[in-house]
Amino acid sequence: MNRFFVILIFVIGIADYANSKYLFQPAVQFGVFYSSLANHGEWIDSDYGYAWRPMHVSHGWRPYLHGRWVWTDYGWYWVSNEPFGWATFHYGRWNYDDYYGWIWIPDNEWGPAWVEWCYNDNYIGWAPLSSYAIFSVNIGITFSNHWVTPVHYWNFIPGRYFTATHPVDYVQPLDRNKRIYGETRHVNHIQYEHNRVINRGIDVNIVERQTNNRIGRVDVVTRDRGEGERMVRDAGRERIEAYRPRIENRGHNEQPLPTDNRYEKQNTERRRAIQQPDRNSSSFNRDAERSRNNIREQIPSEQRSGVNPGERSSLPRQRNESSIQRQEQQREQLQRKQENQRMREQQMRENRSRETPRYEKPAPQTREKPQPQVRERTQPSQQPSDRHEQSRENSERRRKP
Repeated sequence: MNRFFVILIFVIGIADYANSKYLFQPAVQFGVFYSSLANHGEWIDSDYGYAWRPMHVSHGWRPYLHGRWVWTDYGWYWVSNEPFGWATFHYGRWNYDDYYGWIWIPDNEWGPAWVEWCYNDNYIGWAPLSSYAIFSVNIGITFSNHWVTPVHYWNFIPGRYFTATHPVDYVQPLDRNKRIYGETRHVNHIQYEHNRVINRGIDVNIVERQTNNRIGRVDVVTRDRGEGERMVRDAGRERIEAYRPRIENRGHNEQPLPTDNRYEKQNTERRRAIQQPDRNSSSFNRDAERSRNNIREQIPSEQRSGVNPGERSSLPRQRNESSIQRQEQQREQLQRKQENQRMREQQMRENRSRETPRYEKPAPQTREKPQPQVRERTQPSQQPSDRHEQSRENSERRRKP
């Protein structure tokens, strides 16, 4: 009897798992998301099917980073500050692609926040659920393909700032995630109760103990018109006005998929290149006339008249041959110039080697000292001495009586 109940539970679980996996396939009305998210990102064809990635976001952006946590009837509710948050943080899953970065895979099941949790006495962390996380109405969240959430998916914050208005200011750097994650306990508490998805995550008593504040419950008011979500304070109380459009569950084959403009443009250009032109169309006639005019302009004016069709067809070939000969002549001239330049340089090196061997140092040049000039003394003339002698004789002659 016990074996029968075990088999029955196992069969129900497999059927529920298959049903939830089918529901997660892109069976959502893409028109609701496609038109609203096209202005904030681009749709791509990824390994997970059609996905959307945000554009014009800051460096180091991650899902569930710019917003705040509030406690509601749906459990922990993520109020986003981003214009696309009403869709990407309450529907679908997130994956990190090595080429595109963070991409969002849409789904039709609404939830307050599709995240998993971990915590310890000092930190509280949350990470976006990937496409391997499958939601079941009876079981909750189950992971396929032995999925383990990578470390860089997590956002860790000191527990005392968990309910802050701007928790992004306290989120820890990614290089500390590995150390913090190894010291935490994992929690995954997403259930389906009273026809609604509830994410209780971290126990409210634990959050109140770490924040040292009483956590109040915030009302959630949903509307099916407009876009975005916001916090509104009225009569001293806060409430969340959330946009929750009506989405019909349809089969995968009945749902129109969005077109990727980039791939569509490439395919269109490829089809245009392959498609043969219509010779009866006016565009083809204009192109043919334009090509004939271009060929006519290339023919020299003196050859346009007085030539037969056979000679005219040989003109392009003659021009090609003459251009080839001209290029060969220019190439030969360039080679001769290079060869002459190499010969001149070689001759200059040989001349320098003959004048002064490399192993001998040139003798320093010395300047010759100029010899001093010697002046010759001029001998005195005889006239002064003769005058003295004559004066002496005259003096002696006077002395005689």
